[in-house]
Amino acid sequence: MKDLLLGLLIGAIIGLWVGVNLGKDQPLMTNPFADKNSMTELNKKFDQLQQDISKKSKEIYNDSKKVVEDAL
Repeated sequence: MKDLLLGLLIGAIIGLWVGVNLGKDQPLMTNPFADKNSMTELNKKFDQLQQDISKKSKEIYNDSKKVVEDAL
């Protein structure tokens, strides 16, 4: 009986979490109580970080390609 009640409690908590996120059109495992403004700011920062990493990796690739071509 104790296991059944514990399972129901855990299931209700997880179901509430996922249900609130579904209702707000958010990814399932995000914090349902966070305001959307903080999530959009985080997404913008993450997108900027991706662009910076992509730009730096292209620069490194081009530099290394030039070094190899000069060596040959």
